[in-house]
Amino acid sequence: MAFPLFSAFMENPSSSATAVVTREQFHTFHKIDRTLFTRLVYPLSRDVDQSFLAMGFLMMLEQSGYAPDLIASLCSLPDIVVDAVANEVSVCINLLFNHHYASTVLAANNDDNTIIPLLLRITKGRFTLTLINASRETFCTLLTNNWNDFCIRAFEDICEKVRKYNREKLLASEREKYLEELRNLRLGCLQQVSPNRNVQNVAVAYPLPPPPVGEEANKAAAVRMLAEEERAAKAAADDRTIFLTFSKGYPISEEEVRVYFTKRFGDVIGAIEMQQVEGEQPLFAKLVLKPSCALMMEEIVSARFKNKFTINGKHVWARKYVRKNILSASTSTHV
Repeated sequence: MAFPLFSAFMENPSSSATAVVTREQFHTFHKIDRTLFTRLVYPLSRDVDQSFLAMGFLMMLEQSGYAPDLIASLCSLPDIVVDAVANEVSVCINLLFNHHYASTVLAANNDDNTIIPLLLRITKGRFTLTLINASRETFCTLLTNNWNDFCIRAFEDICEKVRKYNREKLLASEREKYLEELRNLRLGCLQQVSPNRNVQNVAVAYPLPPPPVGEEANKAAAVRMLAEEERAAKAAADDRTIFLTFSKGYPISEEEVRVYFTKRFGDVIGAIEMQQVEGEQPLFAKLVLKPSCALMMEEIVSARFKNKFTINGKHVWARKYVRKNILSASTSTHV
């Protein structure tokens, strides 16, 4: 894909100094890219970060001349084909950023028609596994540039909406799981009652909600139940939350954190909550692992539950998150 609007600004310094591309104009220019990205993360329910990288990769194929007008063409194809192409793109991205994965895949099977048949057809046989392996550094640089220069600004609002939707969906799922466990526990208590006794006259060990005695009582019971559900959901999320701290004077962005941990540990991030400050550098963040990746906690924070990483030359400390309100009275910080 060519970028005539922005290249014109670069060629004419005076115009770039006076002309400002607004967010709306930028979104309009990338309308087709935003359409495809939206399909990846909504109807196809693909991971946000992986779809982010996939769009940068597809842009790279266009820019490099391997597949002109690729993104526009994909927008006209059925979801099943778009999903299949995205799967092949994920394989290529893994080959680019993971040397061990690349050597394993290429040693086991170097047949392009088996691994990336659609991309091979789209690029008329020019984009191959061998080319990816031989030009890894070049492609990684192009992909990274697309990520920083175009994808972040073009898709950041869509990403935020998807992450908010996923957080709400996760909370609803954990709430439903808690209610199911509550129902099972109540049923288990009732089943333990002797069959020779009247169940209605037995005091069950687990406290059951009192019988409704009016509209106000029903409302109060509903409020208590909702509070219990929310506490349970928060506790479940806390068990897979990592507390990150940053060095003052070395600002680090959410995207830097997301890219680093995704490249190093894979698709493990459920959410990232940066410290909310006005006009200052965030000094900490909470990284919530996906439920399916909860076991990655020890690998990330190490057996000592404390680890140190370097992201773009800036130090980041990672520790197991502990909610303040469950710490002892003498503890005043996250430890």
